[in-house]
Amino acid sequence: MSALFTFRIDGAFRLTSEWISLRFERAAVTRPVLAASGGEVVVRLPAALDLERPAVQAWANRVVVEQLRRRAQAVLPERFDALARRHGVRYARLSVRNVRTRWGSCSASGTVSLSLWLMLLPARFVDYVLAHELAHLDEMNHGPRFWALLDRYLGAPGAGRRTRRELRAYFRALFPGRAR
Repeated sequence: MSALFTFRIDGAFRLTSEWISLRFERAAVTRPVLAASGGEVVVRLPAALDLERPAVQAWANRVVVEQLRRRAQAVLPERFDALARRHGVRYARLSVRNVRTRWGSCSASGTVSLSLWLMLLPARFVDYVLAHELAHLDEMNHGPRFWALLDRYLGAPGAGRRTRRELRAYFRALFPGRAR
């Protein structure tokens, strides 16, 4: 499975962020049942389902990734579009992907790609990543002009570099041993 994270799913697994609440629970069902409403997702598992089996773990992890993808597709394009309109920046296309190495990327043709894993981050870090990619639409490098533009989008001098450091520290504290 190509994912940033592989979770150990059990009958009481929970994944909670500002954007999504996802839980697995044992229930009186004959097959797994998924119920989703907005950012709330519950996966009911039959009592007889053997969660120790690698194939079941792989399936459960695919469910997690797909729910993060759906939530990201519901949240990120609207949020990015509002930011782009506010700053008068045009982009060609936006996609949400399961990427392992970056929170987002931007091509010279104006295509912005965002990671579904952003749904694990607090809103202020998501907004930083969106502003970061928006700044790349005008400045494709990390030079002084890029940082000035990002600071303007974030509303304060030095906010870009400061928030980048805070995001890295947050990620390392939340997921020790993972570089990002």
